[in-house]
Amino acid sequence: MRNEALSLYVKRKSGKGQSLRWKIRTALSTLLLLAVTALLSFAVVFIFSMADGLDNVLQLLGSGTLVSYDEIEPSLLPPHSYVNEVKTTQALCYSLDESALVTVKGVDDDYFFSERRDALNLDLIDNPTTLDGIIISRILASDLSVESGDNLALMIYDADVERIRPVYLFIEGTYSTGYSEFDDSLVFTSEDLAGGTRQWEIYTASDASSLENDLVSRGYNVVGYQRIYASIYSNIRTSVTLLSAVVTLLAFLAGFFSISVSAEYIERDKRDIALMMLSGSSSRDMAGCYMMITVRRVLYALLSGLAVGIAAALLFIPFLSGVNVQDYPFLQSYVTDFPIRIPYVMLLAVFIALLLSSCLSLFISLRKGTGASVKGDLVS
Repeated sequence: MRNEALSLYVKRKSGKGQSLRWKIRTALSTLLLLAVTALLSFAVVFIFSMADGLDNVLQLLGSGTLVSYDEIEPSLLPPHSYVNEVKTTQALCYSLDESALVTVKGVDDDYFFSERRDALNLDLIDNPTTLDGIIISRILASDLSVESGDNLALMIYDADVERIRPVYLFIEGTYSTGYSEFDDSLVFTSEDLAGGTRQWEIYTASDASSLENDLVSRGYNVVGYQRIYASIYSNIRTSVTLLSAVVTLLAFLAGFFSISVSAEYIERDKRDIALMMLSGSSSRDMAGCYMMITVRRVLYALLSGLAVGIAAALLFIPFLSGVNVQDYPFLQSYVTDFPIRIPYVMLLAVFIALLLSSCLSLFISLRKGTGASVKGDLVS
């Protein structure tokens, strides 16, 4: 009989048979926890995805997963690896109205394999002229007031003869990475035209560190992109580490903040609690009831918040890839087109941090609440 009364009490205080106004007022604290969880999970998915996107851009558009200054024997590389001979130099780029200092990367015919084309958002047209072609970023095209099909003049520095030579080129394509490190100045043309320093870029999905160590042990002069872009790569990893720590801390704080719902329930229901205790229920029984009510709401809020946050990231990240970064200069320091990565381990850590902090806060509230407030009500 006692257990039935407690079960009925839990159902009643959970909302069964209550008015809509009562349910809305009771749900406010739960909605707060849901909103906090949604924001945290959205931030985690967004930042981790952007970090991976920048990491991918550095490999695909920077210098590959590895850079070799010696020609690599293809049989030494893992399956599905790409090796491209490139030459890099500097040049002044001129249109009719504007000029810009650019980095010219001379590439071979196989340079734009499918993953790289996707990362570049490459848009090519046929070259009907006898001029050599050039591919520039859409940001650079806007700065120079040109578009695909127009012509550009380059003043290329030829290191072999230590002189500058002018060339006239046909714009046969544009690209956009959404990352100003490359979009502001990187252009692509033929390897023969570029001249400059010769090297081989290796792109592979395999473990770069193991491959680098293997090639170095065989006498190849190879460098991993992590060292080439050491400062950027370090900043990415540091940012992700700091994000993980901050998000976990916020999750603990949010749990303590939003779980004040337990104290709120006890204060609201102190007369009902007093009646239940007069009917034979113990303080421990009442604490158990409110533990059950609150934990249910916490779990609902956490699971719903995670779902909402992940769904918001899945909708927002593809939308961001379609934003024209030229209209929003502050976006030019970030990658805006990147695949979605859901870091399940980090999200699980956020979930556990919120749940633990909520339960700890709840336990403290209940120890204080069902004793002091109820005793005071019984005395009165």
